[in-house]
Amino acid sequence: MTRDPKNPKVPVPAAGSGPALKHSPFGALSGLNAPPVVVSASSSAPAKVEPKPTSKPAAPAKVPARLVLRREKKGRGGKTVVVVAGLRAQAHLPESEIAALAQHLKQQLGCGGAVERVSGDTEIVVQGDQPARVAELLTERGFRVAGVTA
Repeated sequence: MTRDPKNPKVPVPAAGSGPALKHSPFGALSGLNAPPVVVSASSSAPAKVEPKPTSKPAAPAKVPARLVLRREKKGRGGKTVVVVAGLRAQAHLPESEIAALAQHLKQQLGCGGAVERVSGDTEIVVQGDQPARVAELLTERGFRVAGVTA
């Protein structure tokens, strides 16, 4: 049988004309006795789970750190970038978490970026003019965002 270059479809043999299977992958399951599943009308509502009592008093909720977004173009060859500032001063994040946050932003936005250390603070530089998406990703991670967000 030769293939027609205009019709790249592969011929399929008719049902029953090929060799039969030697075993059934689900054959071993037929001998197992599974317990019957009982569905009641009242089971449609999810069951309430009681929280476990803790011996420690609940810590006061932390206020999320405030990060400032800036749009910069000067000194970057005419390319626009979004700078996330306040990571060390406001959020008090260690370098490893800042690097992980920068990696997360770059992956989610599909762009390049870098971590820069500027006068005692650390900033994340994200390539491209997309401050709204950067702000959205940072708020999902629990930060308050100020500055350019549109």
